[in-house]
Amino acid sequence: MFKALFQLLFGSKKKKADPMAAHNEMVYEVRNNFEKGLRDALKKAHGDKSKQIAEIATNYVFDFGEFGFDFSEGKDLKKIVGAELVNICNYNVADPLKLVRAMVHRGLQLKKTGQIFEDHMRDLWILCLVPIGPLTPPDSFFPSTPGHNNFVKRLRLIEITDRQAENAQRVWKDPHLKAILEAWLTAHHD
Repeated sequence: MFKALFQLLFGSKKKKADPMAAHNEMVYEVRNNFEKGLRDALKKAHGDKSKQIAEIATNYVFDFGEFGFDFSEGKDLKKIVGAELVNICNYNVADPLKLVRAMVHRGLQLKKTGQIFEDHMRDLWILCLVPIGPLTPPDSFFPSTPGHNNFVKRLRLIEITDRQAENAQRVWKDPHLKAILEAWLTAHHD
């Protein structure tokens, strides 16, 4: 009885793991690794500006198109960031599977609407950063909350083109992803 009363008053020694907190941590880690990897990749070409460029590009990816920067402050910077967004996939700063998982959770964190989420994920697919449409990983790959499930269903409905799949196949290093892309392209051409 005392043990039950003690636990009621002071809580259990064992804390229950909060699955949402674990996913928040995963997003934070993927984001930090993305920004650091991009900064390192840009260092040679952009020197001291690499940190600012990496930060702005990372904001764009993880904040659903929000750059977190007033581009009127530097038109040259806008051009550089735009060019580097197109090149990010060549730097291999993020595993597309980890990034898609992080972005599904990030959409939920930021309370994005389905259409905003879908449009941004389509943009990230075009940049060869995440798999979408029929290439979306299985449900078990994602957190299983209703919000996550709704975003994953939306991802699967996005149509992809052969050209987009071929572009992703050229830059993705993961053999599993390359095999999925090859299978999709083969089936789609038959």
